[in-house]
Amino acid sequence: MTTTLTRSESISDVLARIDDMYPLLQLEADDSERLRRPTPAVQSALRDSGVFGLMVPAELGGLDATPLQVMAVIEKLSHADASLGWLVRTVAGETATAAAYLGDTAVDELFGDGRCALVAGQSAGYSGYAVAVDGGYQVTGTWKFAPGVSMATHLNLAVTDADTGAEIVCVVPRSALRIIDNWDMLGLRATASLDYAADDVFVADDYTFDIGRDTIRRGGVTNRLSPALLAGLGQASWSQGVGRRMLDELRELAQRKSDSPDSPVTTAEFFSEFARHYSHVRGTMALLRETSSEHEAALMSGAALSTDQETMTRLASNLATRTALEISQLVHRFAGAQVMRNSALQRFFRDSHAGTQHRGTSHIVTEQCGRVLTGTLPADTHWGFFDLVVPNDSRELTEGQPS
Repeated sequence: MTTTLTRSESISDVLARIDDMYPLLQLEADDSERLRRPTPAVQSALRDSGVFGLMVPAELGGLDATPLQVMAVIEKLSHADASLGWLVRTVAGETATAAAYLGDTAVDELFGDGRCALVAGQSAGYSGYAVAVDGGYQVTGTWKFAPGVSMATHLNLAVTDADTGAEIVCVVPRSALRIIDNWDMLGLRATASLDYAADDVFVADDYTFDIGRDTIRRGGVTNRLSPALLAGLGQASWSQGVGRRMLDELRELAQRKSDSPDSPVTTAEFFSEFARHYSHVRGTMALLRETSSEHEAALMSGAALSTDQETMTRLASNLATRTALEISQLVHRFAGAQVMRNSALQRFFRDSHAGTQHRGTSHIVTEQCGRVLTGTLPADTHWGFFDLVVPNDSRELTEGQPS
């Protein structure tokens, strides 16, 4: 089963629709948290907004957005609702990956005649295995943390060929899988990031692909980013939106308390810290735009990104994530009881802590960026999925996954 989405003519259309959705998203936020997924009204609004076609190739009716355009959309949506920003960045990315890599027959079935499959799941993290059979594979495995399962029509399954060791991705209807309803988290509750399992499921050859520069079939600059860099772009954009929203909530709180000299948000220390964190958000966005612009230029010329360029992308994503976490600490320090009560401020505080647990922006990646930037590694060092691959490194930094 596929779904029909609103086809937007431009990024400005999508951004305007997010602005129009803002009151609805605030009104439905508590119910979405209670349901642990977007309410039906929010799901309908998201489909109508065009956000899920953000990175779908233009030849399939998508927007084929550039990295800078992706940043603008995910940052704005995350500022409106952190859980929805997280869900959309993941589903939009997985949907675009399927659209860019699948063969023509499968793409026509999923994206032809105005249709648009919504794909959630994991196109990385090869925790399943596949056995080759006539016409395809029998797939078995379990995958974790798939935001947007409640909205998805299909899921990506990253598997290893049991005979050859090759890593491939399978696209499977959600109805063919066992969904494990185990999402009980402190934050990002409305994402329904459930686990899922395949129990000897048949997948036809047409619905499999392997990811790499030489296997992409369609799409623009953003689709030529590796899954790790695409995830980092989404994570950074999400962090910027969430951090900016927490600062906006603090600003409103300070304005309400402006006549209360004993309030923590009317002290000189608060104003100084607010200004410092505000500058961090602006500075981080400037770095993200700079690195994304450089990558757009390189990819449009047909070049692969260098290790140094990948390092700066990962470093900028980590900086954005750390900035959001530091702003949440500012909230906890100065907002007092306001962050303990059920409110948007509390929700964003919780969501920021859940989202900054992502493996791709951990302190380990920052440390590895530092090793690259100091020039102390062998010339053939390169990035794997999350970690550096350093030849003959006794500290074993590699994680064994291709970028």
